[in-house]
Amino acid sequence: MDNIVKYPDKFLYKPTEEVWLPLNEDHKTLIKDMIEAMYTNNGIGLAANQIGSSSKIFVMDVSNEKNNPQVFINPKIKKEAKEKLTDEEGCLSCPGKLANVRRPIYVGLEWICQHGKLQYKTFYHLPARVVQHEMDHLNGKLCIDYA
Repeated sequence: MDNIVKYPDKFLYKPTEEVWLPLNEDHKTLIKDMIEAMYTNNGIGLAANQIGSSSKIFVMDVSNEKNNPQVFINPKIKKEAKEKLTDEEGCLSCPGKLANVRRPIYVGLEWICQHGKLQYKTFYHLPARVVQHEMDHLNGKLCIDYA
């Protein structure tokens, strides 16, 4: 299943829209498709607009086993570290391109889980980088824009 929207498609630069709750069947299907696309393409995160949806949703799985997908609906970064780290990032929408991106080493994120409950967690290191990378997608920005 390679339905990943690729750069320079203009759709990737369009900010996503808040999702109305409760989730409808289309959103449940979208989330399943996103998780499948993330795993199929060996990704560790995927935003809805990367598979052609304008919904403000991203999925992430940074586990070694690739069996712990997390779903983030209407996410908002509430706090971030002052300390930043530059690291190389790749993107399923920009195959073969890497960019050095400077990001805060942790972020506090608020989101709705797929069961409709409000969540809050502070993410550190790689998960924090993935959260910020996917948040950029939801806001219409790509990691290669930092280059």
